[in-house]
Amino acid sequence: MRPVEKVFRLALNDLRLTLKDRASLMWMGLLPLAFIWLFGQMGGGSTKDLRIALHWENHDDGWLSTALYQELDAPPLDLQMIDSDSGGERTRTLVVPQGFTAGILAGEQQTLELLAEPDADLRYNIAAQMHIVRVLARTLARLVELDLGGEAVAGPEQLEALSRRPPLVNLAVMTAGRGQPIPSGYAQSAPGTLTMIVLMMTMIYGGVFLAKEKQSGMLRRQATLPITRRQIFLGKLLGRVFVASAQIALLLVAGKVLFGLSWGSSPLGLALILGSYTLAVAGLATLLGAVVRTPEQASSIGWISSMVLAAFGGCWWPSEVMPKWLQQAAHLFPTAWAMDGFHALISFGKGADAVLLPAAALLAMSLVFTYLGSRYLRVA
Repeated sequence: MRPVEKVFRLALNDLRLTLKDRASLMWMGLLPLAFIWLFGQMGGGSTKDLRIALHWENHDDGWLSTALYQELDAPPLDLQMIDSDSGGERTRTLVVPQGFTAGILAGEQQTLELLAEPDADLRYNIAAQMHIVRVLARTLARLVELDLGGEAVAGPEQLEALSRRPPLVNLAVMTAGRGQPIPSGYAQSAPGTLTMIVLMMTMIYGGVFLAKEKQSGMLRRQATLPITRRQIFLGKLLGRVFVASAQIALLLVAGKVLFGLSWGSSPLGLALILGSYTLAVAGLATLLGAVVRTPEQASSIGWISSMVLAAFGGCWWPSEVMPKWLQQAAHLFPTAWAMDGFHALISFGKGADAVLLPAAALLAMSLVFTYLGSRYLRVA
């Protein structure tokens, strides 16, 4: 048997033992998905276009109210227009008064009412209000333009023609200077959960199984086989790489299919940050299994340390909310570098060049962890 095949067999055996454990289905599958959903909802939910329920109560039979409805029920804000006759719970309602069209054309002031229930989400109320004001301003501006142009506003045809014309002035909104938005919703919870759970499960399962093999004498028996100490260590290290990779694959697919999350537009950048983080976590898990004496120690240390590293690394909340000195100190841990890379790709839309530094830092950590693990692991 070739040396590479020996290493792979040892690694696949570790992966088999991990997946064979019944609790791994919950810890590696169900629990992280629940975390992604829960923290994603707390942080604002999906990063897709906002959809706001708005009942439409129209007491006017003129064409301007119809034009107003069409303008409201259009991008960029996706209002869920619900006719008042359809019934159902009215979270917020826009009331158009009788004689609205005739009053506007006669130059008389008209009042629209936006009625919101007491338990309606305030953020959605404000977004709906801003969108309504913007639509009113745009509609009135077109009427003024028609009037200044000497055209008689006899019907909706002239207004519709102006609505199809590109706007004369556009407002471009972008991040100024060095500022950048704080990640939220699934863009924070999905990479944060992936970073935390991959670290936690790899350290716990990797450390526990390696400690069991030391305690039971399995490593000593493996050392009597025609296999070198280096091959044994590489097999254990690769086994933890397989465990972390299986966890990552599951969460990548779940984030895309279940939560509609985009993992960025750079497959190369994503591969770089995931690959380097996997190696760092695998090296850390192997080091943990090498230095502890019992599986209980490996489980306790793996659980506590992964929770601490996740908190400081920005997995539970955006690192931007932490003090500046703590943000810098957190980069002593692999979780902070991993989250930097994920946010560069997911939240800020950057390319592979933005993850070169985080990937390099993670690879350096993986070399340190792997070296220390090889020094402390005793197979005989």
